[in-house]
Amino acid sequence: MTPAGRLLATLQPAAAVLLGAAAFTGYLPALGVMEVGRHIVWGFAVALAAAFAHAMTLFYFAGIGVSLRQSVGGQAGGQECLEASARLRRRLAPWLGAALFTLMAAVILGGGSHTRSLPSWVHHAASLASLAANLPASFIARRAIAEQERWIARAQRLLERPASGG
Repeated sequence: MTPAGRLLATLQPAAAVLLGAAAFTGYLPALGVMEVGRHIVWGFAVALAAAFAHAMTLFYFAGIGVSLRQSVGGQAGGQECLEASARLRRRLAPWLGAALFTLMAAVILGGGSHTRSLPSWVHHAASLASLAANLPASFIARRAIAEQERWIARAQRLLERPASGG
């Protein structure tokens, strides 16, 4: 696996776990176990990390697509790699887009809830929606990264074949 693929394959499930933990900390101030300020800092930091993981995953797939087009576009068997890469990107983009959208909504609405401009249930609902979008997106992204890495390895074999056959 490439270093970028390995990093993203690690960040995605880590972000999912951290988001679950951040949501859990939202219940602790009501129990008197944690100050609300800690939940805000924790939630914002985790949301930033998850948004980074999702955005970098989208950039990874876009970059791999360009790289594959430049390297194996004219090779026999290269079109299959390009089509697979595009299919993975199309399958993943809606999941990561929804995950990013709901993540931002939960953070923004959390600010409104904290200032009492919005009822707390609005942030609560947005947080649950964010979890519902982010958890599957992270695991779908991890599987897509692993599959993309297999196509990268196949493309590398296609590029090595003419050199070793001559």
